[in-house]
Amino acid sequence: MIRLRKFCITLVLLLVSFFAHSQIIIGEAAPYILVTNVLVGKGITTNNVVYNGYKRSCGFFENGMDSKLQMEAGIILSTGIAVGAKGPNNVGNSSTSEIKTGGSALLDLYATKPTYDAATLQFDFIPQTEDIEFNYIFASEEYIEYVDKNVSDIFGFFISGPGITGEQNVALVPGKTLPVSIDNINHLRNTQYFNYNYLGEKTLQADGYTTILKANLKLEACKTYTIKLAIADVGDPLLDSYVFIEAGSFQHKTRLGRDTFICAENFDIELDAGNPTRKVKWKGTDINGGNIVIKDDTAQKIKATAFGTYEVEIFTDCGSFIAKKKILPGVKEISLGKDTIFCGDSLLKKLEVKNRIFDSYLWSDSSTGDTLIVKKSGLYWLEIERSGCKKRDTIILTLEPLPKINLGKDTIICGQVDLILSAKEIASKYIWNTGDTGIRIRVNKPGLYSVWSINKNCSNRDTITITQRKILTVDLGPPLREICENDTVSLKTGIRDTVNYATIWNTGETTSTIYISKSGTYKVTVRDKLCNFLASDSVLVAVYEGAGDVWVPNAFTPGENDNINVNFKPVSDIQSFNYYRFLVFDRWGQKLFETTDPKASWNGYFENKLCENGVYIWSLNVKSNCSKGDMNFQRGIVHLIR
Repeated sequence: MIRLRKFCITLVLLLVSFFAHSQIIIGEAAPYILVTNVLVGKGITTNNVVYNGYKRSCGFFENGMDSKLQMEAGIILSTGIAVGAKGPNNVGNSSTSEIKTGGSALLDLYATKPTYDAATLQFDFIPQTEDIEFNYIFASEEYIEYVDKNVSDIFGFFISGPGITGEQNVALVPGKTLPVSIDNINHLRNTQYFNYNYLGEKTLQADGYTTILKANLKLEACKTYTIKLAIADVGDPLLDSYVFIEAGSFQHKTRLGRDTFICAENFDIELDAGNPTRKVKWKGTDINGGNIVIKDDTAQKIKATAFGTYEVEIFTDCGSFIAKKKILPGVKEISLGKDTIFCGDSLLKKLEVKNRIFDSYLWSDSSTGDTLIVKKSGLYWLEIERSGCKKRDTIILTLEPLPKINLGKDTIICGQVDLILSAKEIASKYIWNTGDTGIRIRVNKPGLYSVWSINKNCSNRDTITITQRKILTVDLGPPLREICENDTVSLKTGIRDTVNYATIWNTGETTSTIYISKSGTYKVTVRDKLCNFLASDSVLVAVYEGAGDVWVPNAFTPGENDNINVNFKPVSDIQSFNYYRFLVFDRWGQKLFETTDPKASWNGYFENKLCENGVYIWSLNVKSNCSKGDMNFQRGIVHLIR
């Protein structure tokens, strides 16, 4: 099974107000802060906070309500990097490669295979009552492909202390003894606790997640317990998983419930402290920071009639603790975006309130879907409702035509380029890629030319390519090409395009390359069919056998002023040799001249003196490309006449 490596990014801690509009925010914080200032409610004493794992695998999240997580804030543990949980869900197999931590001996006891990338946050705490609870959500990239594949990532909340045997996992499927895992809550079983997270959703970078689940701890009041919050990969270090634990939810059990959002201006909600045998004390703060008057602030149950935060202090045998509940307006302001001008011949705009879900939608055209497709200018509005609360927003969309512009088709110019390019229709401003700003420009070289035609709100652009066909040239190479018998030489025009450039050789062939094995003069003519340019070239091909013909004169007349026959050298019909050595001696064997240059000749002088009349001996040793076997050696005499 091939599974991609994990990827995550650094957390940045940001605090956002309740009325913020954005995706989930994830940040880093010290483990002690995460436990004492985020997770644990007032009245629970904590100490010995210890974190084991990669430092960026634990963190803090906020603004979860706007991301459909339905959990506003809390702490997060991950098998990758915590901030990797942030949406959108743009890939189906997100993995983090930089985690190099090992597994968890505790989770190894429950896993089917070895664990990797473990993150464990543990702390001691002293409860004041017998019941502690907290809320959490489990999410993973392993959904749904790896359900029942025996590689299900594992997590657990393990409690130990008085009255508990060993370390017991309290992260259980509601009403069952099964641990919460990919194999136990998914699209096949316990589906009421499972949410798909389709690709493109801005909720999380995870393919599935559970609903809000509750962990319940049955303890002995005023005694010390240890809890370990742990998560790890199973079988391999691939595909990230996450646990979100709600802020302030690690608290003594009451009957206040989670925060409530309502819309009615007049309401009467009963709040129950849920500890009938204990003394209680209520207080409240409205959304403007003022005090809320509570008629009987020591009653177990009170009536809440104003928006704000309600706190109840419950007194126990080992102190007191505070539980809170917020009652707030049901929905935040909604936004369809800013008024917008669209440029072009058509408009296509999807209107929506992104990343939020409401009970009902009513658009200006009376439709009731969560989106509206707009195809023309106008004023549009949306009214949403959730839990009896309504909010409305309006947007104006305007469609304006683009400036007309047409530089024409791409053009081929034969020879010199000299053109006038024009944007044609009047606009308020023009910007050419040449730097010009007029309605037209003059161009004198090939290239790509473009212009922006700009009106008040809209602009348009057109581009034209000018191609120049220059005067045609053909070069077959050196005018003489020497080859050996039974060999061939290729003659090339260098112009492969024989469709647009008509090619004709004096052999009758019409290809860009011909192959020659016989002596002769070969000529080619190429015609540019578009511009009717003509070009031609010719080459002499000489075919030789062996070293070719070499002739050595038998007399010469050096020192004469007529420049006729004044130098002595071999004459050959071959221009190049693999080896060449020519020597001249006098009758007594003294060397008078030597050269390896086939073009060099003896002028009849030796040591700057003209030699006497007489007979001189020469030798010639040559080998050409066509020579077979040994080098050609010749010897003879020459008469020097003066």
